[in-house]
Amino acid sequence: MAEGIAEHQNGLTGFARECAMMASMSKPDSSSDLLKLRERQGVRALTIVRGLFAITFVLVVWVIGRTQFEKIATTIVAVTVLATIGLSMLLLARQRAVSPVGLAGCTIDILFLSALPVIWYQSVGGSEVAAAYMVKTQILAVTLAVIAMNALAFRPVYPILVCAAGIVLQGVLLALALADPRTVVSDNFMMTTMGPGLSIELAIAGMILTAITGGMMGYLTLIARRMVTRGVRLEVANSRLGRYFSPGVVSRIAAESESSLGLGGRAQEVAVMFCDMRNFTTMTEGMAPVDVVALLSQYHDSMVREIFAFGGTIDKFIGDAIMVTFGTPDTREDDAERAVRAALAMNAALKRLNAGRRGLGQSPIAHGIGIHTGPVIAGNIGTDERLEYTVIGDTVNVASRIQEACKPLGETLLISGAVRRRLGPGIQVRSLAEHQVRGRTSAVRLFAVDDQSLAQ
Repeated sequence: MAEGIAEHQNGLTGFARECAMMASMSKPDSSSDLLKLRERQGVRALTIVRGLFAITFVLVVWVIGRTQFEKIATTIVAVTVLATIGLSMLLLARQRAVSPVGLAGCTIDILFLSALPVIWYQSVGGSEVAAAYMVKTQILAVTLAVIAMNALAFRPVYPILVCAAGIVLQGVLLALALADPRTVVSDNFMMTTMGPGLSIELAIAGMILTAITGGMMGYLTLIARRMVTRGVRLEVANSRLGRYFSPGVVSRIAAESESSLGLGGRAQEVAVMFCDMRNFTTMTEGMAPVDVVALLSQYHDSMVREIFAFGGTIDKFIGDAIMVTFGTPDTREDDAERAVRAALAMNAALKRLNAGRRGLGQSPIAHGIGIHTGPVIAGNIGTDERLEYTVIGDTVNVASRIQEACKPLGETLLISGAVRRRLGPGIQVRSLAEHQVRGRTSAVRLFAVDDQSLAQ
């Protein structure tokens, strides 16, 4: 197979290689797009949870709040938060401003945390109460909850930003408390927790706990993001299977266990098809690279659609040629016949394509198709770093040589005797003389299949 593939690749001009490279560079990064989708979903989930948190917090305050001021002030803050959340949800629904919405959410959380100590302080008397009271509220617990909540968006920067703001807030509250002459610094537990005293050690411990929690949430979010990234890549890889395999085969390959996706393969009977454009180098001479890419895409799209319709698998594109297998990953009794019927459908598709090209004043496309069936080794070939699911064996080389014989024999579709023996009575063929194909000592009996060969 290696020799056959190499000769096909040698037939591709350097100009066509440049075109293929340009085409691959122009494709959008699907993994990046899907990761952005996951990030938007994460920010959306965080925004929803933020709204539920605000509503729950207000309900709790209305149940256990001490003063009417505390209840009303907390409600006003929560309503403001919910209004901002509504705007954020609208922007996310329109797939806009994901990062600004996420950062705006962090800002809302920080402002919310900053407002709570002031509300609580004013609700118990304000300036009539020692400023040390603000340090001894439940602001630490609420801060830790908000930090954990921000880990939902798969962006480590969010919990880290809230963590940094929480530490600064606690530091400011501690500074205000120490600036109040009524504050009594003490190490007495009862006095610092239930009395007017203030423990600097406990306040600093709260800041350290906030820092540890923020660091842990940031690290866990980073790990979660990496897992999401790997999942996105696997999802993209799985979706790309549909570009090479017929839809019914994709689920079969995706369901394979990891052990079965290692190096190596298995022997099985497969029908191999080679389809190659005629005079590709001459046709593309003088064409701009973008026009060559458009020509290849137009031709390949038409052919692949018919290949998939008959359950074929795209093994690889070799410049303007296509290598197709019928019977991978699982062999079926009618692989050879499906390959021939697919080839006839490809010829019909090419006629339709050429009719459109003539209408636009473009030159028609011609191709040749060769099909052979026999034993191959099918599986993952390569190294641990670079695997390719393909088939190897003499059957592949013979199929390639049969396709090469189309041009000198003036035929569009040639099959081997092995394929002929597996065809049902519904397909009529013309027997040709034995042909000496390149690279083989023994001659190969060839059969031509015309477009009108299907029995009526």
